[in-house]
Amino acid sequence: MNKEKLSKFSEVLSRLRKERGISQKKAATDLGISQALLSHYEKGIRECGLDFVIKCSEYYNVTTDYLLGVSESRNGVTTDYFGSEEDGESLALLTCAAKQLLDTAVAASSGTNSSKFVSDYYMLALYRGALTLAKAGAIPKELFRIDHNVARELASAAIAVEDAKFALIEDRSRTGNDGTDYSAISSLVEQAETFILENYIME
Repeated sequence: MNKEKLSKFSEVLSRLRKERGISQKKAATDLGISQALLSHYEKGIRECGLDFVIKCSEYYNVTTDYLLGVSESRNGVTTDYFGSEEDGESLALLTCAAKQLLDTAVAASSGTNSSKFVSDYYMLALYRGALTLAKAGAIPKELFRIDHNVARELASAAIAVEDAKFALIEDRSRTGNDGTDYSAISSLVEQAETFILENYIME
C-alpha cells in the first residue's frame, strides 16, 4: 500500500469508528487486535494486511474500495448506475437511507430476542414491493404461490404485526442521538412527508 493509499485508509478507518460513536478500545476488541495496533493503523503509522481490510469492511459495512479511498461510494453504488442525474440522486438517497435504517434497526435489536425482526420486517417490505412489480408485469407472476391481492393484504398485516413487536423492545435509547450521521434518513423523511402532504392531505 503506497503512502497516499495508507493515508486515505487511516483517515477513513478513524472516521468510520467515530461515526459509529465507539471507542478505539471497543473497535480494536471487535476487530481482534490491540488498541495500540488500531491506533497505529488509524494514524497511518503502520500498514495492515488484506485480511484486516476485509474484516474492517465487514465490520463497518462498507466496501474495501471505500476503505482504501478508491471509491467515494460506501456500498459500491454510484449515481451513474441509476441513469439520469436526478434519478440517480433519488435512488442513491434511498440506498443510503435504507442502509442507515437497517444499521439502526440492527443496533436497536442487538442483545435482545427480537433481532430476527430486522430480517423479517425488511423481507416482508421487499416482498410487498415485489408483488407490486409483478402486478405491473415487471417480474413474472409465476414466482408467487399466493394470489396477488391476498398476498399484499397478508404482507401488510404481517408488517403491522412486526411494527408492534419492535415497538415493545426495551432500552432503545442507547441508539438515540449518538452523533451518527442520519442525513440520508432525514432527507428521506422530508421527501416522504412532502409527498404525502402534497398528494394525500386535503386542505
